[in-house]
Amino acid sequence: MTVPPDVDALLTEQARRLGERVYLECVDPPGRLTFAQLDAGCHRVAHFLASRGVRANERVTLLGDNSPAFVMLFFGILRYGATLNPLNAEVLGPDLPRILYDVAPRLILWDRALGDGARAAVAASGAETIAFDELLPRFSDQPASPCSQRVGGPRDLAVLDYTSGTTAAAKGVALTYEAFAYGCSAPAQRFDLRESDRVLEYRSLAWTSPQLLSLGGTLHMGTGLVLARKFSHHHFFDWIREQRVSIVIGVPTIINMLLDRPVALTAADFPGLRFMTSSSAPLAVDRQLEFEDRYKIPIVQGCGMTEAGWMAGNPPDARRVGSIGPPMEHVIAAIVSETGAPCGPGEEGELVVSGRQMASAYLTARDRLEPIPQDGFVTGDLARIDAGYLYITGRKKDLIIRGGVNVAPAEITTALLAHAAVADAATIGVPDAVYGEAIVSFVAARPGQRVTPAQMREHCRARLAAFKVPAHVIVVDVIPKTERGKVARRALEQLWSERAPT
Repeated sequence: MTVPPDVDALLTEQARRLGERVYLECVDPPGRLTFAQLDAGCHRVAHFLASRGVRANERVTLLGDNSPAFVMLFFGILRYGATLNPLNAEVLGPDLPRILYDVAPRLILWDRALGDGARAAVAASGAETIAFDELLPRFSDQPASPCSQRVGGPRDLAVLDYTSGTTAAAKGVALTYEAFAYGCSAPAQRFDLRESDRVLEYRSLAWTSPQLLSLGGTLHMGTGLVLARKFSHHHFFDWIREQRVSIVIGVPTIINMLLDRPVALTAADFPGLRFMTSSSAPLAVDRQLEFEDRYKIPIVQGCGMTEAGWMAGNPPDARRVGSIGPPMEHVIAAIVSETGAPCGPGEEGELVVSGRQMASAYLTARDRLEPIPQDGFVTGDLARIDAGYLYITGRKKDLIIRGGVNVAPAEITTALLAHAAVADAATIGVPDAVYGEAIVSFVAARPGQRVTPAQMREHCRARLAAFKVPAHVIVVDVIPKTERGKVARRALEQLWSERAPT
């Protein structure tokens, strides 16, 4: 099996082939990098790290928002061979000091535009710290030629990412250079990235998903990248039109937002637009169909996680609505029962994956790496497989056990989303003295609409078995989500504790 090329080889080859073609167009903040400029800049980053004596597996923390500087440093650190630790200070918030303590970075490269909390965490870290604006003069003295002092190899740690912390404290996940290479090449090929494409990305580059597809994947295929600091409803379609975007990265939160605050535009207004992806969280089938009907933009779903990279994805020309697609190349996926026995076609079980793209370890505490199982990693996703396509049906840990019977929150949430006045919904289980757990749903109405708990329960009675009807429905302005678009379960539990009937 041929290992995909590493970042150093990709930078060299794409600069040779594509040279002055624009690789990165940053719309917010504005900036541009050609393939040749990226290659030269990353050589300078490598020489700079060598001058600081950074060694293989020593961590270099990258702390900042999406920007040309972030992209240059991201690839430059990987070209050199140290361990890259990209962090999103806004999302991690009060967890940042703990994370920096555990990471024990050799060097922190950070953006002065970050808030006071991040500044304080950086100052208290004990590591050598250099602000982005101080780096540029230092880089100008470095040669734009290959660095003979590069470190690291395929089995050394390339990236130390942090999970979203949806249900527990965020934890570090380490990928080797080999795993990172496989993790970038597979989604680039599955989603059919082309040199002629321009991909719009606005998610934080501290996430694994955009690192593998929007950074590594575009570099792998010589694809152009249009980058924004974050999503903007006001500028979104302008970016697509002005930057001639052909592939838009999407998450369900953004898709729902574009439905709830519709714009009088369709794919006909963007003749080069091929499709929009959706990942990071479940997308209700009704919402996908509504979006495609309104905007005439095909949605191509995929799925992944920090520990396993992109696990599955629909081929753009052979997608199936409701499915996350077939497993990616190099990914071995199985559906197993409670006993670990293989499930039959169409039978629900737990998704277990393995493959060359798997992360190797968790960073559980300072200097403590715990191996991640490579031969059958239990994802926690409930799924079924039909004719080679995977369908996610829920999360095992989210199952509500009511009177000894398993109830999937996703089924209830899907029923609620079918109501014309509901913009978003989520469902959890809460302790109950009689049944063990009771079903509690949260709903947010569409703009200009009003819903009541009684209406929602009546709506569910017409669509669900009686024991699946929520015992309580709480109407909220917005369903709390993480920056990655996942439902923030701890926030829902807090809402329940505040608003539960007495």
